[in-house]
Amino acid sequence: MQTTKPERETSSQPLQRIKLFGSKYKGEIGLGFLILYVFLLGLGTVGEVWDVEWILDLPIFRPPGKY
Repeated sequence: MQTTKPERETSSQPLQRIKLFGSKYKGEIGLGFLILYVFLLGLGTVGEVWDVEWILDLPIFRPPGKY
């Protein structure tokens, strides 16, 4: 008598891979977001303090309704 292995669900496999990737690189992803946040915070501060117009015209720093 031959036993068969249960079929894996193919729809949950990509989700499992994302969860595995997230758990494996959680620290690096968090550090990357922190570095990006500090960079954008510094860039916005430089734009406001010294009135650098090209920085203030970037879409992330534009006030709502401008342009």
